[in-house]
Amino acid sequence: MTKKFQQWAYALAAGVIALTMCFSISACSSDNDDNNGGDGISPVLFSDFNGTIGVNYPLGFTGQFVGFSIPKSMAGKEVDLTKPGEWTAGGSVVKGLYNYDEHFFQKGSYVYLRQTGEHEIELRFKFIWKDGTKEGSYKGRMTTQKDALDWAHKQGLY
Repeated sequence: MTKKFQQWAYALAAGVIALTMCFSISACSSDNDDNNGGDGISPVLFSDFNGTIGVNYPLGFTGQFVGFSIPKSMAGKEVDLTKPGEWTAGGSVVKGLYNYDEHFFQKGSYVYLRQTGEHEIELRFKFIWKDGTKEGSYKGRMTTQKDALDWAHKQGLY
């Protein structure tokens, strides 16, 4: 479990760097034109390591985020969060990251993630828990951890 925590801590740190980058440049991924400065920075952070893919997805400018990771073999498939599996899901909206053993999510909860291009992903999620429901989707540009760290090095932040 410690290794998984370290991986998420690294992903969250890179997510903070990615969000910092978004706020420090004049154009974010909200413009869908071809003139986005060539930096390719997006506040949506995607990771792919050790057979697991994951995403940190900010919910607009609310300060909240959703994050989840799934086995790479489940990419492009809806992952039922009420069934056993090697997934982790949550974020600030549910006040933590959870796995199946914690039985946090209720029937109807799922995540979906797939990479559609070199720097593009599609994600969907629906979290149902005892205190509420949150769902959303995104299809567009993403930043990899490597992109975020490379940018931070260039800016002298890391």
